[in-house]
Amino acid sequence: MLNLFSTLAISEEANLFQVNYSTQSNNNLHSLQKKPDTKIYAGMNKEKDNIRMLEDGYDLMGISSFQGPFVEPNQALRHAQAIEADAVLVYDRKINEMTRSARLRQIHDEMKKESKGEKNTVIEVSETDLKDKNSKFEFYATYWAKLPPPILGLHVIKLITKNSDTKETQQEKGLKVIAVIKDSPAFKAGIQKGDVVLAFNDANTESPEEFSKSVFKQQGNKVKIKYARDDEEKVVAAELNRR
Repeated sequence: MLNLFSTLAISEEANLFQVNYSTQSNNNLHSLQKKPDTKIYAGMNKEKDNIRMLEDGYDLMGISSFQGPFVEPNQALRHAQAIEADAVLVYDRKINEMTRSARLRQIHDEMKKESKGEKNTVIEVSETDLKDKNSKFEFYATYWAKLPPPILGLHVIKLITKNSDTKETQQEKGLKVIAVIKDSPAFKAGIQKGDVVLAFNDANTESPEEFSKSVFKQQGNKVKIKYARDDEEKVVAAELNRR
């Protein structure tokens, strides 16, 4: 379950999420809403979060990735609003935080220099003093747009295996399902993440691009899908949506 960030005042300084943004979609993807109510979430696990977003009917618009001092997550929200995203997931991780004892030793050394070596110098420190002002963070954000109801509702990839001895690569049979959109025709037909699609209307499926084209041509029709699960092959019928 993703957690919503609490929103704070958005800074007007240079937006590092915008500066370090790279588009992942080639079709100018953005929200279908004229004025999207963009949500910001605290990401927990990149891989699992990506699958969850795909299953909920979103598609990835782009990512931001950079390292530096702490940046308010609302800068990611501001950029997400500018590119008309429906949601943004933000991940942050400290990468060089100094321990409290090390920071205390650093303060002690600094105070000794300021006191010109005087003995028995009394040092008073607060919680603010103990914070590492030079700590750095790693930031990563993903931006998402909600899609219209899918024609079929499958996200598939072509798996390639590599022989560890010969270093040769070989394409595996069919297309691996990495996500099934909830309440889609594929979801209702019982296809699950991890299944391998072998045929669509009796035609072999060896390319995600060709599979997508075949699905688009059959929108609104009832189709047969052959897939494998745990080495057992099955055939199901699905009635595709129309766009």
